Amino acid sequence: MSNWNSGYITDINYTYGYYTMLNPLHMQLAFLNQGLIYPKVTTACELGYGQGISVNILAATSNVEWYGTDFNPAQASFAQEFGMVSGAKLFDDSFEEFANRTDLPDFDFIATHGIWSWIAPEHKKQILDFVKRKLKVGGVFYISYNTYPGWSSFAPVRHLLAQYTDQMASKGRGILENVDDSLNFVNRLFENEPAYCRLNPIVAERLKDLKK
Repeated sequence: MSNWNSGYITDINYTYGYYTMLNPLHMQLAFLNQGLIYPKVTTACELGYGQGISVNILAATSNVEWYGTDFNPAQASFAQEFGMVSGAKLFDDSFEEFANRTDLPDFDFIATHGIWSWIAPEHKKQILDFVKRKLKVGGVFYISYNTYPGWSSFAPVRHLLAQYTDQMASKGRGILENVDDSLNFVNRLFENEPAYCRLNPIVAERLKDLKK
């Protein structure tokens, strides 16, 4: 494949974080709230595990047999090192390649965190095909993505960052330098305390986190 990254950003690796909602135990409350019986989870899978922090912690602290894939080789290498200890079986396949593996069990729980809203339509189709083929009858497919209104307060900052990059960034500079320039521009704007910042104080804190 000539374009191995298939449009993904690979110059910057994913962040290091544990996401509690990927724990299958969380679905029990949702099922009970709807009067449904939740399945017993013995096999689970995360599609697009990033740095693999969540999948490795969940594998190390439960009796669930965890699998996962992330096509980014740098992230996969990091996650696989932890997998040697946690017991998680982690691969660096694309979603299509992963779906065609013959050494995977059927799963009680399949999860994707934060990728659905930005992957291309063909990759969404591959995920749905994987779920159709590998999710057990009565199993659970968990999917998370950023939506309004929860992300509405930060959307203007995202737009401003993107517009600065589109209009002002140098194409000859790398993505990291352009990201830094965009963040510095927005930071200088925030130093003037616009009304938007006063009405949304959490946004300034999130910008500080981004700069780290």
